[in-house]
Amino acid sequence: MRLRPVQIGALVVAVVLLSALWGEYGKQLRATAERRDLNAQDSSPFFPPRDARADAILSAARAHLNAVAEASGLGNDPAVDPELKAAQPAGSDAKSGEVVAAPAASPATALALEAPDLGDEQWLLSLYTPGVGPIQWGPGLVVLDGDVSTAVTRLWEELPLRQRIPEVAAVARLKLDMVRGKERSFPFDGGFQGVALDKGLDGIVLRHPKRGVSYFLPSWGVEQEARSTKKGKYNSLARRSIHGRARRLTKERLGWTKSETRAASFSAFRTWSWVEARGGGGEAIPLARGNADAPPVTAEVLAERIDMAADYLVRETAPDGRLTYDYKASWDKDAGGYNILRHAGTGYSMFQAYRLTGDPALLAAADRAARFFVRQMRADPDHPDEYFVVWKRRRAKLGGIGLGLCMLVEQEKASPGSVDLKRLEGMARHIERMQNPDGSFESFFSYDDRAPSIRKSIYYSGEAILGLVRLHQLSGDPHWLEVAIKGADYLVNKRWVSLGLRIYIPPDAWLLQALEELDRAAPDDRRADYAFSIGEVIAGIKLMDPESTPPDMLGAGLSGLQRLPNSATAGSFGEALTAAARLEKRRRPGEERFLTFAMNNASFQLRNQFVEANSYYLPNPARAHGGFRMAPDYAEIRNDHVQHNLSGMFGLLDILDAEAPDIGLALGEQDRVVLPSSGRGSK
Repeated sequence: MRLRPVQIGALVVAVVLLSALWGEYGKQLRATAERRDLNAQDSSPFFPPRDARADAILSAARAHLNAVAEASGLGNDPAVDPELKAAQPAGSDAKSGEVVAAPAASPATALALEAPDLGDEQWLLSLYTPGVGPIQWGPGLVVLDGDVSTAVTRLWEELPLRQRIPEVAAVARLKLDMVRGKERSFPFDGGFQGVALDKGLDGIVLRHPKRGVSYFLPSWGVEQEARSTKKGKYNSLARRSIHGRARRLTKERLGWTKSETRAASFSAFRTWSWVEARGGGGEAIPLARGNADAPPVTAEVLAERIDMAADYLVRETAPDGRLTYDYKASWDKDAGGYNILRHAGTGYSMFQAYRLTGDPALLAAADRAARFFVRQMRADPDHPDEYFVVWKRRRAKLGGIGLGLCMLVEQEKASPGSVDLKRLEGMARHIERMQNPDGSFESFFSYDDRAPSIRKSIYYSGEAILGLVRLHQLSGDPHWLEVAIKGADYLVNKRWVSLGLRIYIPPDAWLLQALEELDRAAPDDRRADYAFSIGEVIAGIKLMDPESTPPDMLGAGLSGLQRLPNSATAGSFGEALTAAARLEKRRRPGEERFLTFAMNNASFQLRNQFVEANSYYLPNPARAHGGFRMAPDYAEIRNDHVQHNLSGMFGLLDILDAEAPDIGLALGEQDRVVLPSSGRGSK
């Protein structure tokens, strides 16, 4: 039977559709099928309990570490760099991290310590020494074989000779892993896409009949990262690469050949682990997936963490106001690059934090950041009283001037009289000029000889509208409220709408914030409903069910097979969910759906802010302190990661604490600024 053209067309469409679906979901389906055969050790409870034996082992190990450091006699050597920057001379006398049973301590360093009870479990002891040894080499590691003091001596003697000093012991962290359950087999390289291994939960042990045993601890799956030296690119270690990294570290650290690492038998294992609370010692902090649990989300905790994040930004603001854009904390390296839009957002969050803390150093740093932004602004040659912003002749983005307006309005709220009001109004006029008659906005401004761009950004319009709403809060000028409403109504009623049907609702976090604050000044049911719809979209792409989500991932976004969820987007989505919760409080009294989402999201945010407990593996923990990493397995700290998380927590604090600053503060009539032309005039 011959097929008709219509039937052939339908068949082609079906094949294309099925191919697209397989391309999108095929890997996940295959991965799910392979995971059915995985018989992993039960990880309940997820975070290990406090354990008296772990405390005793770490206390004994710390006492011996301090003793051998003092006994080394090198503490006053003037040749030793006190900043520990000359960390690793070439050809050091021992390979850090060799995994063997600890030999007997030398008589000079052996100390009589009360032996803690090790029980029947197998224990692995690690020594993390910030600033000492190769980056991404991993910590020194030994198997505890009944005698803690000899194990610690072995770890100490693996350090380069010049670094066996009390200053190193004072910043070092001891970590303890207790092997749980039985080892299990898995396919080579973890099988399809590495799905037989859970990142951060599964470790790998290699055994060779001649070479012995090598351990790759579970937490190393998140501590280790990937770098392409040719392309200069960094990323988290892919799931499919964990077994390969275990083999590579065994080759580099223990001297096995490549063929020996591939010939070795291998199996997966799981542990409970604890780490000293801080450099130099402290209580044993339980870890899971290399991370400590977050404290309950309270107003007090949020205020403390906002202060820590702001302090990070203060440290990373240069005298000229430029911010560190991209700090690779696992490598202690500035990766360069810059984005003036994200600079504006970061300055905005710094002024928010100042309204909470009143810290003069924070205000000074934020002022420098604001002045840096202003220096990148240019007057429109055709309209000299209007301003746009551009970084090194790149595209002039609507979102850049929108967030710049948010930043300068926030600066004026924090420090009245500090902003040039003529420039402020000129920024708003530029936004208005980029608005089309139907209320939509152009995303890019064509200047000089640059070709026009028709590309549309999902987020720039929301950033611009929020800037206009904030200007209305500052000045009370109804003109800017009208421009904001016109833009918002286009996005609510016309964007992604065809034939009266809504095709798509994007996760537009900035627009949701603008709609919440616009609802205070000009309530509208359609705009409020659309704001809630954005909130539902955002919550729908996050892990919000505590019954089916690992405890450390509650509130995280969905992720692919290779990497753990992105904690940077948790910040931006946190801003949106807290805005939805504030709107919910006004519009739906008694309901707490979005507040619950925001609280779950905040827990994930807190787990991925670097504090003492979870920065033990970094080469420079003090610099990273207070910053927010890209993901639990990728310690990239970008300024906008910090901004989004800080602002999201600031918005949640506004809900939990009636005395906290109002994120959308509208000035009273007596405090409002008067713009040069009261905001009037046509384009």
